[in-house]
Amino acid sequence: MNDQDPRMTIDENRCPAMVQEELPNFVARLQTMLDEHYAERFTTLRVPEVFVAGGRKYIKIAKRDNQTSVWCFVRAADGAILKAATWKAPALNYPRGSIFDQEIAALTPYGCC
Repeated sequence: MNDQDPRMTIDENRCPAMVQEELPNFVARLQTMLDEHYAERFTTLRVPEVFVAGGRKYIKIAKRDNQTSVWCFVRAADGAILKAATWKAPALNYPRGSIFDQEIAALTPYGCC
């Protein structure tokens, strides 16, 4: 828990086991978002693949087409979605949503804002 910023408080109603259970559904929703976006706007391009790229405390969600880039990070403790600061680390200023939310305004086909 980050004592300096209450926005980074861990959701006590979620646990790592719940996050691991929901993570495949979250990745599938991201993939569906990309599939629909490319079908509508980029019909001749290959749709990037969304995948879990590892991490213990912060799980990296990446996408791969002709290159690999970080889409977002997921806090393993409670499923909070965090914007990427670098390839290896999330931005720890505030969560952009939760993987348990069906609609997340901060997630676009281009990444997390």
